[in-house]
Amino acid sequence: MHLQNSMILSLFFFFYLVATTHAKDDQFFECVDFYKQPSLQHPLLKHHKLQIMSSPRRSTICPRGMVPIQKFRNNANNLNAQVAVNHATLDTKFASEKYHGASAVLSIHNPTFSGKATRSNIWIEKGAPQGLNCIIFGWAIEPKFYGDNKTHFTTYWSNDGFYKTGCYNTVCKGFIQHFSDLYPGKPFDQVSTYGGRQVAANLSIIRDGPTGNWMLMNSGALVGYWPKELFSHLGLGADTIRYGGLTVGGAPMGNGKFPDKGNDLSKSSYFKDMKYVDANFKNNPISELEMIVDTPKPYCFRLNYLKDQQTITYGGPGPCPY
Repeated sequence: MHLQNSMILSLFFFFYLVATTHAKDDQFFECVDFYKQPSLQHPLLKHHKLQIMSSPRRSTICPRGMVPIQKFRNNANNLNAQVAVNHATLDTKFASEKYHGASAVLSIHNPTFSGKATRSNIWIEKGAPQGLNCIIFGWAIEPKFYGDNKTHFTTYWSNDGFYKTGCYNTVCKGFIQHFSDLYPGKPFDQVSTYGGRQVAANLSIIRDGPTGNWMLMNSGALVGYWPKELFSHLGLGADTIRYGGLTVGGAPMGNGKFPDKGNDLSKSSYFKDMKYVDANFKNNPISELEMIVDTPKPYCFRLNYLKDQQTITYGGPGPCPY
C-alpha cells in the first residue's frame, strides 16, 4: 500500500503542540521512576510485565533508575487541518506477515526551515486503513510541536490510523521508556554538514519473539518498547515497511536539497544499510524484488534507490504545490 493511499496520512493532520522548555535540552522533561512511568497506567497495560534488557543506569539528564518523560504545557490538540503533505519513500511492494523488524542508518540534518514539519522515518504497519496499526520513528523538525527549529528524535504510534489512538513520543501513555541516553523528543546535539562531516543514527525495531513487544534500538541499545497489548494487528508481525521522508505545509525534506546526482552521501540525505527481520527473526538486506519507489511529486522531492548498496538518497528544497 503506497503512502498516499494509507490512513497513515492522518498522522500529519494531528497533534501539533507547543512544548515548554528545559534549560539543558531545550525541552521540558520530567524524570520519572522507571517502574512508575505514565505508560504503565494505560488501561491495556494493566497486567503488563515490564521488560528489562539491562541494569538501570544514569541517563544524561536523569539520575539512576529514572527515565526522561516529555511534558507539555497543554494537552494534545487534534487540528484536523488540511495542510499540504508530500513524501518520497521506498515501500515494500506486497503485503506480507514476514516482517518482524526493520533497520537503517539515517543521516541527521537541520535544513533551513520553513513550513510546518519535516520528517525522516522508518514505518512499520499492518491492518486496514480504519484499523491501521503503525509504529514510526526517526527524526523531525516541528516548530509548533517542539517550540524550536531543532532536529529531534521523534516517535509515533497508533492502533487505528491515528483516528482516536496514539500520539507523538510519550505525550500519551503507551511507549515504555528504557534506560537510554536517546529518548523520544531529545534534540540531536550534532547534525550533518553538506559536503562535510555526516552525522547518522543507527535505528532499528524488532518484535521480541518471546513477548511480542516491539523493541526500539539505537546502535543495538534498547531505547524503549511498545507493548504488544497496544496493538490489534501487529502482534504477529507487520505487512508493510517504509523508509523515507515526509513534509507538511511547504517544508523542505531531508537536507533540503535534491539527492546528489553522483550519489555522494556527503551531499545527500540518506538511509543506508537498510534491512528487515523475517519470520525466522533473521536480518536480511532489502531486495529490489520487494521494494518500490513512491515519489508522487519528483519535481519537488526525489528519491534514488541504490539497489546494490541497500541505500536510498532523498530530499528536496520545498515548498511544493498541491
